[in-house]
Amino acid sequence: MNMTKPYQSILRVLILATITVLSACSQEFGGDGERTAVINEQGRSLYNGQCASCHGPNGEGGSGGALIACATCGNEASLIAKIERDMPNSSSPMHGSDAADTAEYIIAAFNEHANGRVERALPGVATLTPNEAVYKLAFELAGRLPTDAEISAFARDLDGEKAVMYGFMETDYFYERLKDMFNDSMLTDYARRENTNSGNSVENLFASLESPVNVGQNAKYDVYPNLNWEQDFVDAISIDGKISTTYLDYFTDEALGRRPMLLVEYLARNDRNFKEFVSAKYTVVNRFSYEALGADRAGTHVRIVDPDLPLPNGASAVVTNPQWSAFQNVTEVEEYLDVIELYGNVGTNGDHYVVRDFPYDPRDIKAAQLFYNDENGNAKTEGVPHSGVLTDEVFLNKYTATETNKHRNRARMVYWFFAAKDLLAIEGNRNADLLEFEDFGNNVGETDPTNSNPDCLVCHEIMDVVAAAFENYSLSGVYDTRNPDNVPDHDLAISWGLSSAKIKTTGTIDQNYYSRELQWLGEQVANDPAYSRGIAQMILKGLTGQDILGEPSEDSPEAYVQAYKEQARLIVHAAAEFEADEFNIKALIYAISKSAYYRSTGMFYNDLAEDYSQIGSLRYLPPQLLNQKLRALNSGGWNQSLRLDQLNSRLFMGGKNSTDIFRDADSVSGIISAVTERMAVEEACDIVRNEFGTNRLERTLFKLVDDTTDLNASSANARQGQLKAIRATITQLYLAVLHQEVSLDSEEVAITFELFQTVLDANIDSPCNTGGGARAVREAWYAVMVYLMTDYRFIYS
Repeated sequence: MNMTKPYQSILRVLILATITVLSACSQEFGGDGERTAVINEQGRSLYNGQCASCHGPNGEGGSGGALIACATCGNEASLIAKIERDMPNSSSPMHGSDAADTAEYIIAAFNEHANGRVERALPGVATLTPNEAVYKLAFELAGRLPTDAEISAFARDLDGEKAVMYGFMETDYFYERLKDMFNDSMLTDYARRENTNSGNSVENLFASLESPVNVGQNAKYDVYPNLNWEQDFVDAISIDGKISTTYLDYFTDEALGRRPMLLVEYLARNDRNFKEFVSAKYTVVNRFSYEALGADRAGTHVRIVDPDLPLPNGASAVVTNPQWSAFQNVTEVEEYLDVIELYGNVGTNGDHYVVRDFPYDPRDIKAAQLFYNDENGNAKTEGVPHSGVLTDEVFLNKYTATETNKHRNRARMVYWFFAAKDLLAIEGNRNADLLEFEDFGNNVGETDPTNSNPDCLVCHEIMDVVAAAFENYSLSGVYDTRNPDNVPDHDLAISWGLSSAKIKTTGTIDQNYYSRELQWLGEQVANDPAYSRGIAQMILKGLTGQDILGEPSEDSPEAYVQAYKEQARLIVHAAAEFEADEFNIKALIYAISKSAYYRSTGMFYNDLAEDYSQIGSLRYLPPQLLNQKLRALNSGGWNQSLRLDQLNSRLFMGGKNSTDIFRDADSVSGIISAVTERMAVEEACDIVRNEFGTNRLERTLFKLVDDTTDLNASSANARQGQLKAIRATITQLYLAVLHQEVSLDSEEVAITFELFQTVLDANIDSPCNTGGGARAVREAWYAVMVYLMTDYRFIYS
């Protein structure tokens, strides 16, 4: 990837003509100091006498865990209930006024902010200006630059800001971005066609699902016998120039392989209560997966249902003759394909064949219930008792069970994703060499010795009850009740205590839940106080790229403890707003994105750095977002030296595939740094050519200038007008490219203008083909774009 001499000339000019740009502080000071809480002195005395030994004198944690931003610390009622259940211990918990006084003290002393809302300001913290925030959020959520109307409304008042934010969250790009956010944590996109080496990986995955029952040689459930519907459909069309199977294959694979994420999209598009992510008595399909699962053909495997018309025993009313939305014209198809082509080319063999032959809109997602064939190939009369993502085959395959772990891995992931609790962080002895196996006597090697060892029991008491609810599901994730050895211990799964990670009797499964224990589990998870926090963790990670910090131990450094406090506080606050808005996922995203934690840009005082080491959202952009940033700036995306719409190039640039690479790179290596420099040189050329090849009023970046600039014009007024237009354009470029607001008379603008004028006067002939018009002016803007796009802030966000 050696650069030619002309490229090197451009870069030398950049180096000679510029100085490192200074980072600006925000105009928004972080608040008016700490608020003063009213302390319940009786509660303080009770806490110090009965709680501090386990939770620390300042609630920072110990053997009993931290009480700062704990799952039940969002309000006094939930905390009182927790205390009366098992604090300081389950054998002699506090009750009455003692529990109430202690809860009041814990919230006032350690969780004062939990009674309020997400903090827009933190003392001493600089945050994005309104203009910087709207540019950042327009890109993050809508994949584009904000309009003039959005910029004005966002800065006007909080109502305007909220309206603009929710507008960003009604775009097709947002729903793609939202699915990415959840996949950052759940990694269920491992089944996507592009993330595997096999072109028909999704079909292979679903075709391999079978019952563990062996009823004869090669006999199994024929779970999904219609997966290869696309070719049959194309072969049945007699018109020449038939629709491409590539188009049908792509959307079928997306709908099947991304079904957990399709459920996310369904709930968000329809503003449904996000508790249904784990408790919905349905799965989801679009017209493509509906066809693959049998549609209304003989032996159907799928029925569309109305989730708002529940039936007894965890079912929903069937919708007869469902109607599907369709694209009305080629333009609609092309606009949608333009959004999803961020991830790869979708061949259509001529868009007009899509509209004519199979025009169905993949965004029309419906609730459905699945049915399997029996071993004789007949459709079973009873359907799968769905419980949102908990019963989804892709999810259960990703977090599969084994013959020995008895679904405990699945139980662990339920706690982590949906209760913000890491079971592996529970204190206990997991070193098998140190376990006292002689204590087990004759049970060693016969039953489950670790299940009764005191060092192991601390986890097994929590995990096994949840794991038992999965016993009607095979290792591959297929629902099966025919195997007598696969029947769950119905009486074991009788209690739930996610919020405290302790199993206590809070309810009983009656016989109405027999063989559908996961539906009961999903209901309990959705109604647990910790559920909103688990979802908030996933959104925070998806928006910022930050890992979720585990509870600090007694030996944790103070900097880590402070970072944990700030992150946990935001999670609890955002989760509270999520709950208050009836679990609308958009409310959760808005809560996090408006926070000082997310919008921080730096500290006013250096001595605050340790206190706020975790806040902020600066990260190396994942390759697909970097490509979208180029598209938003009118480059069309990088498809020259590398193609960021293709997986191999994204992996090279630090991306993940959810299969064996589980996270995006969070920093830039020397190789990536050199590659992004080449990207800036190539894509700046495309941007300038595309912009000046468009009518000025329709441009994205250069609406105030044209390529007829003449700084030596005879008229002083003409020269002054052009100078102002150039400087104003530079300020807009800083917002669009770096999300930084600078003034016309700032040092940043002065440096960039000097670069523009230097290149213009030098009449440099770069290898960039900027198109017609005044070449020197376009070359000058090309140099400015290269300069800004080689700033580290371009590839960080």
